[in-house]
Amino acid sequence: MPPLNRNVIPGLCLLHYIMVWIVSKMQPTKTFSWHRNQSHTKQWIILFLLGLLSPCILLSCTFASNNTFETTNVLAVNPSMESNLAIKFLTDNFDQLPEKQITRSKTNTVYAQYAQPTAKYNHNILGDTIDAEQLVVLRDGITYTQTVSDDYVFEDIKPRLYDVDNDGQMEIVTIRTHVKKGAGIMIYKIVNNVLTEYAWVEEIGKPYRWLNIVAIYDLDGDGTIELAWVQTPHIGGILKVTTIMAGKLEALSELSNYSNHSIGERNQCLSVVTKTVSGTTLYVPTQNRLQIAGFKFAGGSFQKTETISQPVNFSYTLASQYDFFNVVQGEDFCVGP
Repeated sequence: MPPLNRNVIPGLCLLHYIMVWIVSKMQPTKTFSWHRNQSHTKQWIILFLLGLLSPCILLSCTFASNNTFETTNVLAVNPSMESNLAIKFLTDNFDQLPEKQITRSKTNTVYAQYAQPTAKYNHNILGDTIDAEQLVVLRDGITYTQTVSDDYVFEDIKPRLYDVDNDGQMEIVTIRTHVKKGAGIMIYKIVNNVLTEYAWVEEIGKPYRWLNIVAIYDLDGDGTIELAWVQTPHIGGILKVTTIMAGKLEALSELSNYSNHSIGERNQCLSVVTKTVSGTTLYVPTQNRLQIAGFKFAGGSFQKTETISQPVNFSYTLASQYDFFNVVQGEDFCVGP
């Protein structure tokens, strides 16, 4: 039996009390004693049945008022919910991070956010010591939650939505950190109505080591999606890339001395992907912040194809600092100022 809609329970409670009041006001027939006794009997039977019903209704009222959305992994809401109502639902029913960032798909059918703030990791890489313990996804009116164990946090501000396996459904890409092994990447997928781990990049191996995602895109045009990121963008800055498939992901190509983040900044938008007749190009700043490097991905590795002499201010998005042509992934894919 489906759960009772919490919105109708107050009405049931009111109806119950009205029924009790009406029955209590019923007057027995006074013409003959037999009718009087029969009426009394019917009245007391009705009151007795209402008395049995009272605890059920009142318990339902109490349960509805005390129920919280954070305690359930899957919750049906409203498949036709408008975008503004979906945002309000996520804002009102979950304990958001201070930034209150919610990612939504272009079709306004999938939403994702981080929730359950925690200061247990205390890294302060993104401007404060607050990380998240929960990922919340709302898809087609159903809410899914994934709460990490005590050893993990989401050291991120905003989840990314992308169909990484070309099945027509959005996956959720996160930066997930182990408190003793540092940051990694976890891609979640909804399978059989459960938010599950689909593919991942293992943690760096040391605490207080972080990474920032650069791009999720078909960089070589072969129909398979690639994932690019910069490991330790503040220390040596290693640009890495892999092809996304289920399971553990291994880097196919690595290049050092690039960066897409500055310590303490909330700006994670220091990369751009463009697509022209000559192919797809990924742009990322050099570690010294004096140039922007352009890369093509082919044959399983990055080739540097362009160098732009342009100083980069890491407090602002990369797309806002240079006139890139035909951007296909940029400020809409990350958190910027």
